[in-house]
Amino acid sequence: MAGVLVTASATRAEDAPDFRLDLDTGGHTARIADLAFTPDGEDIVSASDDKTIRIWDWQSGVTLRTIRGYLGNGNDGKIFAIAVSTDGRTIAAGGYFGAGLGDKPPYGDIRLFDFATGKMKAVLKAADYATYALAFSPDGKTLAAGGGDGMVYLWRLDDKSATGWTLDKKLDADSWHIDKLAFAAAGTRLAATTTDNGIRLWDVTKGEEIALPAEAEPLRDISVLALAISQDGSLFATGGKDGQVQLWHAADGTLARAMPKQDFLIGSLTFAKGSRLVASCGYRCADKHRSIVWNADSGEKLLDYSGHDGTVYASAANADGSLIATAGGTRNAIQVWDPANGKRKALLQGVGQPVTAIGIDAANGIIAWGNANPCPERVACPEQLGALDKRLELPTTERFFDGPQPLTEPGSFARAALTDGEWSLHATAGGKDTLENAVLEIANGGKVVRSIENDATNGFAHSAFTLIDKGLGLITGGNDGTLLEYKAATARISGEFTGHTGEINAMAASDKAGLLVTASADQTLRLWNLKTHELIVSMFFADPQWIAWMPQGYYYSSDEGDKLIGWQVNQGRDHEGRFIRAGQLKKYLWSPEMVRRAIILRSARQAVKEMRPGVDNELQKLLQRKPPEFGIHLADDQSKVRDGYVAVEITGAKEAGTDVAGFSILSNSRNVGDIATRSADGNKTTVEVPVEDGQNIIRITGTNEYGYLTERSVTALARKTEKTEAKGKLYVAVIGVDKYPFLTDACSGHACDLRYPVDDATEFLKVVAQKSAPLFSSMETLVLVNREALDESPDKAQQTYTVASADNIMEPDSHTIDDQLADFLDRPGEHDTTIVFVAGHGINIDEDYYFIPTDGRKQDADRWKRSSLVDWADIQKSVERAKGMRFMLLDTCHAANAFNPRLEKDAQDARIVVFSATAANNTAAELPELGHGVFTYSILEGLRGKAKTSDSGVTLFGLADFISHEVVRLTASKQKPFYYVGGVENIVLAEP
Repeated sequence: MAGVLVTASATRAEDAPDFRLDLDTGGHTARIADLAFTPDGEDIVSASDDKTIRIWDWQSGVTLRTIRGYLGNGNDGKIFAIAVSTDGRTIAAGGYFGAGLGDKPPYGDIRLFDFATGKMKAVLKAADYATYALAFSPDGKTLAAGGGDGMVYLWRLDDKSATGWTLDKKLDADSWHIDKLAFAAAGTRLAATTTDNGIRLWDVTKGEEIALPAEAEPLRDISVLALAISQDGSLFATGGKDGQVQLWHAADGTLARAMPKQDFLIGSLTFAKGSRLVASCGYRCADKHRSIVWNADSGEKLLDYSGHDGTVYASAANADGSLIATAGGTRNAIQVWDPANGKRKALLQGVGQPVTAIGIDAANGIIAWGNANPCPERVACPEQLGALDKRLELPTTERFFDGPQPLTEPGSFARAALTDGEWSLHATAGGKDTLENAVLEIANGGKVVRSIENDATNGFAHSAFTLIDKGLGLITGGNDGTLLEYKAATARISGEFTGHTGEINAMAASDKAGLLVTASADQTLRLWNLKTHELIVSMFFADPQWIAWMPQGYYYSSDEGDKLIGWQVNQGRDHEGRFIRAGQLKKYLWSPEMVRRAIILRSARQAVKEMRPGVDNELQKLLQRKPPEFGIHLADDQSKVRDGYVAVEITGAKEAGTDVAGFSILSNSRNVGDIATRSADGNKTTVEVPVEDGQNIIRITGTNEYGYLTERSVTALARKTEKTEAKGKLYVAVIGVDKYPFLTDACSGHACDLRYPVDDATEFLKVVAQKSAPLFSSMETLVLVNREALDESPDKAQQTYTVASADNIMEPDSHTIDDQLADFLDRPGEHDTTIVFVAGHGINIDEDYYFIPTDGRKQDADRWKRSSLVDWADIQKSVERAKGMRFMLLDTCHAANAFNPRLEKDAQDARIVVFSATAANNTAAELPELGHGVFTYSILEGLRGKAKTSDSGVTLFGLADFISHEVVRLTASKQKPFYYVGGVENIVLAEP
């Protein structure tokens, strides 16, 4: 089940396109089954049960490319074996590639991918059953494959074949499961290990099996899972389930020596430089997780490598054996280390980690979780509940969906119920492999009345479980993500919860709330309807990023959280899949209110039906379209580029089959404008981007007619020029609304008039003119405030008139705000800076957020007249269009439950600096003694100098920190502002 999070489309023909939500944390999220260095040692290729192949630049620690085949249900798509061709151009992948569970072969095809592009080059069809082992011969002319039918398939290069390969011969291993294959003795020998009938050795040239000595006979009764070839090819090593490691001569198969027997299953073997042999723990490792390095000549143990915190099933050495890569542990990490001294050189993993503990406070609507291993000294301990250290308040009709917070108080969290009245649960060892917790005993009154034995069909082992319904039912989770509900009295299945792809580590249920929450090694938390078994929402947290998403794809996330999930678009079994990140479809899928409604209703399906009826079909149509794919890089020739600019080439957009309507460019978060009208040469567009001294991060975003977004970035270093660059202009727009003449009783039965927004806006304008404007060549203003409120204070009015002409001060009605703000924000250039300050009422209506202008009104007691409101999306678009650096300061959340998550997300994605009066579930305070809203007062004090952190003046980061602490202090922690300054340089905002 690894790799598939949610099926999002109806069943269709096997090879027709379909779409599935998949998690992408930057690393593998399930067991890494195989590993290989590229021939030059620069990159590492890894294959996983999460159904992806990753190519890593191991020295920088990043994934260069993720290769995806066909992603199906259950095992369909799992990759068990990879091999890199000797020229480094081809990756062969084998695994379980079929729709059946053993009844609909074939599913042992071999897929050949182009290393440079990830495109599928060919499919080699021969084996019916899953492929577990692949190996290229040293000369690269032969590819060996073996798997679930006990046959070895030898393919040879053939230029005349459509695939480039021809099946040359088949070798019978007299087995049902070949686990590993490797060429030895300069390619003249082929060794194999099996899980059911020992080891094999063939003379490749003759195609004949070489008889092994008597010492190999006992291995027929032991699963042999590990195989390695010595650096010179003269030896091969095998390792078994019983901890036995033996070395054999490749030429004739005779036993060379036996290594010291271990008390753990041998997960993998690799030879390294200097006759070193590395053996890694594959099971029953507990807190002794290690890889042992032996001297293969003497059997002497040279060192222990204990970098992983769990099992290791894959390892590889670079060409000269000077480096070892091992893969495993609870985070499915790859570690590169020196076998001579055990020093780690690189750590390759995603941003997430397994969730090991879970609890639910149903009365207060809070879930809590933790990530620490509750029993590192044991293989498993489902009866031992881990520590909780983070919490999330679930949304209700009275509160919004807030982000995760540290758990500072224990609280009253329900955990897994192992006893309830006379009923109790206890796990014990059993099954054919005597796995810990393979059997779940159900007792009543202290006497075992039923038991459930897990195997490969229902989760292997019972990794977490709980009683429900006063002990009459139970839910148990397995090692592979299986999650089943049983009747306690009969031990019969009464339901299934489908969604997890990794071991279920913890669960908690609330019968009263009708909720089940689960935690998994797949790094997610999932919230389920306990009665209907429907998955409501899945959650992934990797501080500071997080995302919560529904099965239908709608989501709410932190600023970068939607880069962590996406839609895999299958394009048939014989083609690579496309991956479209959720953020690329933000226009359609980003919907915090939808996620909120799903949790409130206890049904994702019902939320979609209620808020967007019939929209699922539209999403499926959209996903059949291609996003704007393109690449960017610094142009090789920079000689003719103007001072203060670099040339950037955009390539590949035309080839992708999608017309890009336009590109937008940010340089260090400074918007340099739309480039759709710039000249292009064939499939290449060259643009000149302004840069500043030092490092510049250039982000280019393409948007197509279907609403897809694709972002690419490149870093450029620029030198100072002798010519001093002219200061840009400062553009300041302020909006303040005190008066609401048409809303005399619309705010909880009272008038909606406010005290301070006009004072806030005009005083902000005054302070900026005094402290910030001198940093620029000039300042232009747009002032939209209630003149009546301004004229009530003649002194303040006169101060405002010195900055902005009285004739240019306009009423903040809906039409004026829309027209004047859009025109004003079209004026800044790429070297200018724009600040927009807004103070007044804001309101949420369904999924949309509106600013209430002075002429805002209602149709009746329950409905707003939307035409009288200012759609925040229009303000947002105007600010996004503005060139140069953009700032938004918003004191608009005075109305209870008025929260603008769309503002935060859109501004973050556009790299607009945002300061907002409140975060989710807060309202903004107005304190009479301050004469301003608390948020605006803090801004003013900060700009006047209290946020000064350096001799140069008040910096952006200094102001952000000051506002955050000052608002919390002045409101006794009742109000918490929101700000976003990510990806922006720490510029000076005000003079000392």
